[in-house]
Formats: sequence, structure tokens, C-alpha cells
Amino acid sequence: MCTEDPARAAPIEAAAPEDIEHDEFDPQEVDDVSLGASTSVTSSILQHSYENGRRYHSYKNARYPIPNDDIEQNREDMKHALMMELTDGKLFYAPLGDNPQKIIDLGTGTGIWAVEVADRYPSAEVLGIDFSPIQPLWVPPNLKFIVDNVEEEWLNGTDFDLVHLRQMMPILNDAEKMLRQSYENIRPGGWIEIQELGGIPLCDDDTMPPNYGMLKFTDLCTEAMAKFGANFRIGNELEEPLRKAGFTNITCKQLKVPVGPWAKDKRLRLIGLYFKTILESLLGAMGAKPFLALGMNQVEIEVFLASVRKDLNDTKYHTYFHYLFWYAQKPE
Repeated sequence: MCTEDPARAAPIEAAAPEDIEHDEFDPQEVDDVSLGASTSVTSSILQHSYENGRRYHSYKNARYPIPNDDIEQNREDMKHALMMELTDGKLFYAPLGDNPQKIIDLGTGTGIWAVEVADRYPSAEVLGIDFSPIQPLWVPPNLKFIVDNVEEEWLNGTDFDLVHLRQMMPILNDAEKMLRQSYENIRPGGWIEIQELGGIPLCDDDTMPPNYGMLKFTDLCTEAMAKFGANFRIGNELEEPLRKAGFTNITCKQLKVPVGPWAKDKRLRLIGLYFKTILESLLGAMGAKPFLALGMNQVEIEVFLASVRKDLNDTKYHTYFHYLFWYAQKPE
């Protein structure tokens, strides 16, 4: 069961239309370079496929239907910027203490979270795992990236103080297996933290119409990801799987993320602008492989996405998503 931060559980106060500021910012660029890792960067690892103008990884024929090109990498780094604003700079909520020794980031993406964790906790050996070699070459000395499929047999060490996943659960073929493997390789007393978007647009002031584009979009995302064996909204349902894997002290922290810069609070307005930009990028990612898997043709997809974009840019809709921070402990 998730609980909202009491300080942020109240409805978000909307700004008057004339007061809304569209704060400008530039998404961080990331270098598409090979990485230093125990798995050598062979031609097969660097091989990509191209569909509908987007680039996808091909390593071990992985099933992830979201691109790994520059557009997607910028979206990943913008998600990190949003998270830092949302959490007041916290990289995780699990109570690790000041001197963790081993941390692993499953599905590290561009590696930005792992780099910041390694900088902040020099005592820790930090490991980032992903099947796309898109991480930077220059990293802290206590950080290593490995190219691997996180759903395969765990070969990346044991006795971790923290296993971290951010927006990975919705694309896993077997989430329960992932949780079991994580549990087995966490030290007694160690933690897992899973950070996920709830995947359901919400509204506190009745400004969201029944035909709101993002409602239909998230419904189609759920349907499309199911075609790939994934659960788009699994972030809302992690308490029982964590308990089944053996974890205790299961906690869920729930924060509101506005869709667009409609909030009166300046920090929430910036978060909303980040999130709107991230969602606009997600439209293109889902409109490539996933929506085609539903049998939609390209024209149908583009017409539908245009209607969603229109709603995203309309600040009279005071909508938000929940972001969920699940953390749980392996018993001593």
C-alpha cells in the first residue's frame, strides 16, 4: 500500500493562466560511446536495428521495444533531472546509512544515476547493468558498467547493500524472477528500491475530461506493452511481489508529478514542464514499435498522437501522475 508524503498529499494549487511561466532549459546531451566493462564491446553488442526512423539495440535479441537513440537518451537524462527536483536531490529513500559498500543499478540506461551515486558514496563499489552500451566512458573510479541482459542468470556479484531499478519493472518479462534474484544477491539487512511511474493520469479538481488524450494513451500503452509480455502499470502493484520474494519492511512513498507547467508552485511548475517534455518524447517511442503491435497503421498513430499532444499543451487540464518509490529490506 502506497502512502503519500503528508507534505505533498494536498491537491496541487493551479496557477492563474497569465502567471504560468514556461521555464526554459536544455536537456543534457550524452555521448554515445562504448564503455569499459568486463564484457568486451564486440561488434554484436554494438549492433543496432533501425525501424520507423528510430534506433533499437539488438544485443542478444533483447525484447525491449523502446529505442536507445539520442532522443531516448535525452529523455532518460531528463527523467533524472525531474527526479532530482521531485525528491529534493535524493537518489533513493532506502535507509542505507553513510557508508554502503556495494550498489547495483539494474537497467542503468545512460548511467546518470549510477554516476551520481558513485560520486556521492565513494565507499561503495557501484555497478551499472544494461544491454545497450550507451554509458559514458569517463566515470568515477568506483563505478563500472557491464553490458548484459538483467533478466538472464545473475552473474554480477552478491552481497549488495542496494539493488536499484528505475522504471524497469514495466518492461520485464518476469518481474517475480527479477525480485527473487535480487533478494538472493542482497546481503542480509540490505535493500531493494524500485522507482516507478504509476501510469494513470489523475486530477483533483475535475478539470480532466473523460476523453483526455493521456488517459487513452496510457490505456493503449498498457495494451501494447502486454503484447511484449510486460505490465505497463506494475508500479502500482509491487507490495505482494516484494513480499512473495521474501522482503520485509516494505514501504512505498508516493509523490505527485504534474503534467505540464500549470501548478502555482515554481518548483512543481518546473517538474511539470520536465514531465510534459518527457511524455512528448514517449509518444514517439510508443508510436514506433509498441502501437504498431496493436495493428494500428502509421497514419492512425500520428493522428492519435497529435490529439494527445494537443491535450498535453493545454494548461486548463490540471492532471498529474503518481511517482512511486518502493523500498524493502532483506531480513538480517
